[in-house]
Amino acid sequence: MKTKQLNHEETQIAPQSIPFVLVCDRVNSPANAGSLFRLADALGIEHIYFCQASLNFESTRLKRTARSSEKQVAYTAVEDAETLLLQLKSEGFSCIGLELTTQSIPLETFKHQAFEKIALVLGNERHGIDQRILEQLDYLTYIPMHGKNSSMNVSQAAAIAAYQLLNAPKHER
Repeated sequence: MKTKQLNHEETQIAPQSIPFVLVCDRVNSPANAGSLFRLADALGIEHIYFCQASLNFESTRLKRTARSSEKQVAYTAVEDAETLLLQLKSEGFSCIGLELTTQSIPLETFKHQAFEKIALVLGNERHGIDQRILEQLDYLTYIPMHGKNSSMNVSQAAAIAAYQLLNAPKHER
C-alpha cells in the first residue's frame, strides 16, 4: 500500500457546527497561549478570551508555538471574567470549567448533556480557575488521571476536553 501524507489544502473536514469558545482565566504562559491558538484553529473553536492575563500577544514564543494560528482565531483580552461569563450565558453558552473540585464530574459523563453552545473555562497554570469564577460556572468537569500528579498542562487538558465535548455524538451530547 502506497501512502501519501496530505497537506492542509487536501483535507476535507467539515467546519465545526456547535459554537464553542475558550475562556482562559489568568493563563499567562506565551507557550500555552500559542498552543491554545493552534488548538482553536484545529478544532474550529471560534474565539479565545484571555481574562486578566499578562500576555504579550507579539511574543516570539507565542507566535512560534501558534504557527500563525493567532492570525486565524479571533481573541480578546478581557479584564473582568465575571462580566464576560454573564454575557456568554445571556447568549446561550453553557459555561463549563475544567477544574478538579469537590463538585467536578468526570469529563466522559458530559456525553449525555444537550449543549447548544459551549464556553470551556480554563485556569491559571499554577492556581487553576479563580474561586469567584468557579462559583459562576454551570458545570465543572475534570479529566481523570491515573498517575500521581493531579493536573496536566493547560493546553493539553484543553485539547482533551474540547475534542471530547465537540465530538460527542449529537444524541448523547
